[in-house]
Amino acid sequence: MTAKPSFTQLVVQVLEAADRPLTVAEVRAQVEAVRPVNTRNPQVTIRNAISNIPLVESLGGRPARYTWWPRHLADNSFRQPLIDSDLASGTLVLSWETWLGLWPNFYDRSSPREGEVTLILARNPALEARIQHLVTGKAVWGLPATPALAEWYRQQQARPEDELIIRVLDVERHRYGISLARRTDRDEAAISARNQALADAAEAVLQAGRPPLLDSELVTRLFARDVYRDPLPPDSLERVLRADLRFIVGEYNVDLAGKVVDYLEREQKVPPDLDGAPRPRGDRHKARSDEMRQAWGEYLFDRGMDHVWVGWSLAAEAYYREALRLDPGHADAWVHLGNLCFEEGQVVEALDYYERGQAAAEARTIGDPSRYPHPFWLDLDSRPFMRALHGRGLCLWRLGQVEEARQVFAWMLDLNPNDNQGARFLLSDLDEGLSWEESTARDEAWEKEQTEAFRLARIWGSQPDDVSH
Repeated sequence: MTAKPSFTQLVVQVLEAADRPLTVAEVRAQVEAVRPVNTRNPQVTIRNAISNIPLVESLGGRPARYTWWPRHLADNSFRQPLIDSDLASGTLVLSWETWLGLWPNFYDRSSPREGEVTLILARNPALEARIQHLVTGKAVWGLPATPALAEWYRQQQARPEDELIIRVLDVERHRYGISLARRTDRDEAAISARNQALADAAEAVLQAGRPPLLDSELVTRLFARDVYRDPLPPDSLERVLRADLRFIVGEYNVDLAGKVVDYLEREQKVPPDLDGAPRPRGDRHKARSDEMRQAWGEYLFDRGMDHVWVGWSLAAEAYYREALRLDPGHADAWVHLGNLCFEEGQVVEALDYYERGQAAAEARTIGDPSRYPHPFWLDLDSRPFMRALHGRGLCLWRLGQVEEARQVFAWMLDLNPNDNQGARFLLSDLDEGLSWEESTARDEAWEKEQTEAFRLARIWGSQPDDVSH
């Protein structure tokens, strides 16, 4: 006797064969044409079956409509940035959306062709490859070292700043076209418009759902909305969202900064500093005047600092982003957002934030630094500017732009000869030819040595010799 298909199996069959998105009632009607849903609540039974199928996504609406999202991959295009390691070894580290676009049945582990793809390289034979997990302990997927791909990179004279354009040719047969896009040929205005459309669609998805969403959940819902069905692909989703003040991008999920702040303000698990800026009256979402927006920006920035002090960096980031959404001229919010990115290793992103902080400080407070009438650093209003310079210099150094970093640190020392930020020590390390990593390692070793010296001093009742940096 043949076993009856489960309701989940029948829902899969219905949605996979549907030529349009279906409501729960429509799915139920087609399921019942095969097998009656004789449960206490048939509507809930069908809804639960839908929620257990990872290849089905909701398009929202009332009533909500559901679609088999891999079908929406046809004619999608993705922009995949290249990194140094890709070119050197013939690997390809994939962004969130490219990974799922190339491996849509990832969550169906019964597939006999797990991760297999056929890449149609421009002016080259087709390349058979397999997507694999690349970094232990992290959700990093892509193509492992592939000699044929490395040779193609070489033939194309690809550079790290270049990008691949990956087009879905045949979803069922896992065939994808790949061409190289030179960084110098980017149409920045057109790509910026595509990035804005992608960010707006992501916000709509998050507003309609219950954030935070896993990055994979967000991607599949964007696929279902046909966001990538355009000949000109946007930048990678992670890059777009990180550059947009509306979003908080965690290690595995995405949230809306405004919703995070709303939650934290309701819960008040970290009390406000009594010396911080007072909470303005009214609703920040309705703040219209520059005065009110700046007042909210100052309050939100201070609340971000409250959360930094207790180690809640993600909460602090949400406050900084919301402060800047209301008051883009808040220099210190840009700087502290840069600090968080720098600590996470997002150096290029951090550099952009520090530069924005410097520009904001000059526009609102400093003016022409050579004509500033007050002593730098000793004047509190100058500190965001000086912190922005310090962050800029560290980023440039870490990115290997040594001479540019040297100029920034020398300028800091010229503006503030008292050197409250220690620029002279950084210049000394640069003069020794140390990289940022080497300088940091030496500082950490020195701090460890001092900690041990003070520990021994407490044991033996003596004071350690003073050691200057």
